[in-house]
Amino acid sequence: MTIKRFLLIGAALVVLAAGLWLVIRPAGDARSRVARLWSARGVSKPNVILITLDTTRADHIGSYGRAGAETPNIDGLAGRGVLFEQAATAAPLTLPAHCSIMTGTYPTYHGVRINGNTALGDEQTTLAEVFAARGYRTGAFIGAFVLDGRWGLKQGFQHYDDRFDLKKYKHLDLGAIQRPGDQVMDAALSWLEENRADSFFAWIHLYDPHIPYEPPEPYRSRFGGRGPAGLYDGEIAFMDAQIGRCVDWLASNGLAKSTILVLVGDHGEGLGSHGEETHGFFIYDSVIRVPFIVATPLAELQGRRVASQVSSVDLVPTVLDLAEIPAASRTQGRSLLPAMFRPERGGEGSAYSESLAPDLQYGWSPLHSLRTGGYQFIDAPRPELYDVRRDAAEQTDLSRSDPDIARKMKGELDRLMARTSEGAPTPQSADLDKETMERLSALGYVGAPVTRKNPSGGRSGPLADPKDKLKVYEAVTRAGAMIMNERYAEAARLLQSALEEDPAITLGLLLLATCETHLGRRDEAKAHLDTILRDDAENIQALIALAGLLVEEGKDEDAIALCRRTLSVDENNVEACMLVGEIYAGRDDHAQALPYLEKAVDLQPKLIRNRFNLAASLVGMKQYDRAEPLLADIIREAPRYPRANYNLGLLCQEQGKLEDARAAYEREVSLFPQEFQARFNLGKVLLQLGDRPGYMGCMRSVIESAPERPEGYLFLARGLLIEQAPLGEVRGFIEKGLSFAQTSELKALGYFLLADVYNRSHEPEKMNDALRKANAYQSKKE
Repeated sequence: MTIKRFLLIGAALVVLAAGLWLVIRPAGDARSRVARLWSARGVSKPNVILITLDTTRADHIGSYGRAGAETPNIDGLAGRGVLFEQAATAAPLTLPAHCSIMTGTYPTYHGVRINGNTALGDEQTTLAEVFAARGYRTGAFIGAFVLDGRWGLKQGFQHYDDRFDLKKYKHLDLGAIQRPGDQVMDAALSWLEENRADSFFAWIHLYDPHIPYEPPEPYRSRFGGRGPAGLYDGEIAFMDAQIGRCVDWLASNGLAKSTILVLVGDHGEGLGSHGEETHGFFIYDSVIRVPFIVATPLAELQGRRVASQVSSVDLVPTVLDLAEIPAASRTQGRSLLPAMFRPERGGEGSAYSESLAPDLQYGWSPLHSLRTGGYQFIDAPRPELYDVRRDAAEQTDLSRSDPDIARKMKGELDRLMARTSEGAPTPQSADLDKETMERLSALGYVGAPVTRKNPSGGRSGPLADPKDKLKVYEAVTRAGAMIMNERYAEAARLLQSALEEDPAITLGLLLLATCETHLGRRDEAKAHLDTILRDDAENIQALIALAGLLVEEGKDEDAIALCRRTLSVDENNVEACMLVGEIYAGRDDHAQALPYLEKAVDLQPKLIRNRFNLAASLVGMKQYDRAEPLLADIIREAPRYPRANYNLGLLCQEQGKLEDARAAYEREVSLFPQEFQARFNLGKVLLQLGDRPGYMGCMRSVIESAPERPEGYLFLARGLLIEQAPLGEVRGFIEKGLSFAQTSELKALGYFLLADVYNRSHEPEKMNDALRKANAYQSKKE
C-alpha cells in the first residue's frame, strides 16, 4: 500500500517549478477573517457537507437565471452563501469529474480520464483523507455505481455507502446502475444522526438528473408535458427537495450554525446543444459549466456572487481554508476565499476541461479546452473560440475572426497541460473481481489504466475531429443501451452500420464482438477483435477479450500467449496475470501458476479472488504455512466466499488435522449444498474419524448432487463392501461409477473394487480380469 504523503502547507494555489510543487496561501487577511468569524461563533472545527449534483447544468437552476425552475432549496442556499457564476468542471464524465473535485487536481495529474477504465490511485490524497487526519468523522453516500468505492474515491471515508445490487444485471453499464436521491439522502441523514455529536465531513452524491429522466410523482406530472428537457428539470426539482431535507435536518439539530454546505455539479447535460443529447463527448458549456455554491453561517459570506472564472479543482483548497485546516494534499486549484470576501477583486482565473472519450474509445481526436477571461478555447483538429459571456450557446466561432486570442489561449492551454501533468503518478487499476470485469467489458470498459502509447491507435494521418463523428458516436451509444437489454441482434445491426462509416472504431468493434459472442458467432467476434489488434497491436481490451474467448474454446496456450503480449504492454495488468494463473492452476500446474497469482495479489491485494486463487495454488503446492493465513483472512472478510472453507478443509486434511478439516468441510457444505467435492471430502474425513454412517450418508448425498460424477458411486460401493451389503447392489454402484470415470486413478479404483466383489462371489476368472484392468490403469496413473 502506498504511503500517503501529506504536505504541511499554508496555501492553496499551486505552482510547479523545477518539478517541485510550491504552495501559496491566499492573502492572510481572508484566512484571518475566517478564523475570527468562527471563533466569534464558538466553532473550532466546522462541519462540512459536500453535495455533488450529477449531470446538472448551471443554467437550469433558478439562482443561475432559469425562469420557472423549481429549485427553492438550492436558490435559498445561494442567497445565504456565495454563488460562483462561471464554474467549470474538469471533465464531462462522472468519475473523472469527481476525482478532480475530491483531489483538487486535473485529470492530467490524477489520471482518471474516462469512466470505468482507471481508479484513483493510492498516491492521490482526497479531501476525505485530509478531514479524517484532522479527527473528523467521514461518510459518503453514493447515487450511482460509476462512483463505487472500487474506483478509488472511498479513500479517507470511514463509511462509504455504495450498495448496489449487481446480481440483477447481466452487463454492467456504469451510468445505468443508480438509486434515487431520496434513498441516498435517507442513508446520509441516518449516518449524520449517528455522528452529529462529532465533527463530520459528509459527501452526498445525487444522481437523479442523469438519464433516464424519470422523476417520481408529483414531479413527473408537473414536468412531463414539457418533453425530455422538462423531465430533466423535474429530476432537478426532485433533487432540490432532497437537498431541502438536508438543510432542514441541519436547522432542526442546531448544526446550521457550525456547518459549511457546498453544492457543486460534476458536469452538465447536452439536451441537444451542438447536437449532443447527453454528455461525455463534447466540452461545450452545456456540459462544462456547472453550479457551484458555498453556504456558511458566516454573515460576511452571504448573498454574494462571484463573476470571475473558477474551476472544480478550486473546491479543495477553498473548503480547507474555510474549515481552517492548514494541511492539504497537492492541489492544482486556488483558494477562492479572497474572492468570496471581495467578489470585485476575484481576478480572472482559468479552468481546464477535457474529453478523452473520442480518443480512447473511438480513435478520434481528444478535446481539450481553456476557459478564461470570458472566452472558451477548444483545441480540436478545427479549433474553436467562443465569447461565453455574450454567446452563452456558443453559436459563433471566433477562432478565425480573433486569431490572436485563439493563439494566445492555445499557448496557455498547452503550458497548463504540461505543467499539471508533471510528476503524475502511474494510473491504477480498479479493484474489480473477474466477474465484474467481464460484465463491464461487454460494454467496452477496459478495467485497466489508460496508458495509450500510440495516440493515433496505429492510424496514419490526422485524427478525426469529433464534431464530424457525432452521429456515429450516438449510434454506438444506442447500441450499448441495446446490449444492456440483451437486444444483441439489433445492436449488431446498428454497430455494423456505424462501422461502415468508420471501420476502425475501437469501442464499436468491441461491442460488436460482444454481440457476436452472445449470438453464438464466435468466429465473427474473434475477427472483430483481430481488426482492432491490426490497427493497435497493444489494445489491452481486445487482447484480453480474445484471450477469454480462446480459453472458452480450450485453446489455453493461445490464450496464454495473448496474456503475455498484454503484459509486455502493461506489465501490471491484473486481468492478464489472473487469467494465466487460473489456466495453469486449472491444470494443477501450480508451480507455473504461482508467480502470476502472486503478482495479481501484489497489484490488487484487496481483491478477494486474487488472494483466493493464490491460496488454492499454495495448497496445491503444499505450502500450507502461506496458504492458511490467506484462507483465514478471506473467511473472516467474506464468510460465504465459495470454496474458501473447502480449501481450508483440504489444507487441514492434508496435515492430519481431521477435526479442523471436518469443521471446514461442514461449513462449506452448509453454504453450498450442491457442491459435491466438499461433501465427498467430508465423507472421507468422517471415515478416518470412525464415523462410518456419516461417511455413507455423505457418499449418497454426493450421488444426489452430482449424479454424473463417478466418485460418489465408487466410494459408496467401498463403504458397502465394508458393511457387507448385498454384492449385486455393490456391483451396480461400481459399474455406474466406472461408466462415468475418466481418469486412470478412478478407473483403477473401480476395477479393484469390482475384483473384490468377484472374489467374494467366488468368480475367479472375472476377478482376475478385473485385477488385470485395475493394474493396467494403476500403471498408467503412476
